Amino acid sequence: MRKQRQWIIVSLLLVLGLVLAACGQPSPAPSGEAPSGQAATGGEAGGEAVTVRVWTHQNESFNAGLQALADAYMAEHPNVDIQFETFDYDTYIQTLQTALPAGTEADVLQMFGTWTCSYVEGQNLDPVPDSVITMANAQEKFFAAPLAGYTCDDTLYGLPMEFNIEYGAALVNTAIAEESGVQDITAGWENWDDFIADAAKMSKFEDGVMTRAGYNFTAGDALGFSFYSLIVQQGGSYLDSDAQQFTINTPEGKKALELMKRFVDEKLVDPLLFNDESNWVGDSFFQQTSAMGLVGPWVIAEYAGDFPDVAAVTKYVPLPYWGDAPKFVADSGWGLTVSANSKVKDAAWDFVKFVTLNDENALQWNIASGTIPAIAANTQGDPGQKLITEFPHFEPFLPLLQYGQYVGHMPDRDLLWYDITYQHILNMLQGNESIDDALSAMEREANEMW
Repeated sequence: MRKQRQWIIVSLLLVLGLVLAACGQPSPAPSGEAPSGQAATGGEAGGEAVTVRVWTHQNESFNAGLQALADAYMAEHPNVDIQFETFDYDTYIQTLQTALPAGTEADVLQMFGTWTCSYVEGQNLDPVPDSVITMANAQEKFFAAPLAGYTCDDTLYGLPMEFNIEYGAALVNTAIAEESGVQDITAGWENWDDFIADAAKMSKFEDGVMTRAGYNFTAGDALGFSFYSLIVQQGGSYLDSDAQQFTINTPEGKKALELMKRFVDEKLVDPLLFNDESNWVGDSFFQQTSAMGLVGPWVIAEYAGDFPDVAAVTKYVPLPYWGDAPKFVADSGWGLTVSANSKVKDAAWDFVKFVTLNDENALQWNIASGTIPAIAANTQGDPGQKLITEFPHFEPFLPLLQYGQYVGHMPDRDLLWYDITYQHILNMLQGNESIDDALSAMEREANEMW
């Protein structure tokens, strides 16, 4: 999620459903989409007047992109009025928590996919009709990681609009690398030994105190995504959601923490000085107190305007990986859902379909919002090149997306990430906890969530 520091603990209750029922269609279009020009009941030009309320969180680029698509939709469907209501992030979550049980929520709800299944149990979300898109066609159309967040008990409850990625490539200040004697850093590294050697050269000290980290990976998101991604790269698993069990204290978990401890021991970062509370990775990188940092590509748009000189020498470079593929874990990202309480579901789903299943419209929103597409086809060929032209820093991430694995359905993802994983790994890196004790505590506390 686009938060500069810790993600706010989210108890979202958005309503997912997906694309509209195109009643009486002769046959489904490719990828399960309704044929162009056919709208579901309630969305047809000249039909009965319909108002579709849409709730979103306040994000200027997200909402501008949605408004542009709503204007285009209303031009094609003059009987439909799309009305947006936006809330600041904290207020939005509180509003969802109170409105959904009362049945006063909007028809279409913007939702971060990772929390979807927590709210399906209350029957607040409308399943995506097969006439909008079938599960099989959705799996062909979307990358696996973003789609999985909207899939609960093999049923689809919403459609993703972006691929939220926080691991796989590191921010690199190429000017610092060159000044430090690191040659051709954008070519990447064959293995972790090569990476550590380069990162160590870029660390800087004054009177024995680290004033610049070679590799800043000790933030809440970075520690969690590093740890669990390194586990899956070894062929390991940390979660069996069917059995409601975490298995974190494993050989794969230990090897992951040993590598992360090596980063500290070889002076790539001082976790006492660089963490979520001080020298947070985004701030630190653009203030040039970190030569490399682990944070998602959204950070470029967040900081480039205030730090244009740093942005001009910044590149993303793929990280080394274990195994035969650069596997990583990822959250689901933002998307759209439809309330089970909506009185205008047909029109609501038709609008969601227009936004999320039409490739051109979906790419238009990704470019407007500065996000990586959830639709696989929009990262390849001409659409992919158009995306890279607008956002050159996306290029190293696009080949990685096929290897993304959903973090998994769990009672409270933020609790696992920030209160359990981050706290214990940071304590271990700071020398306050052994690797074995950290693994044991993380597994015990994670399983207490069930």
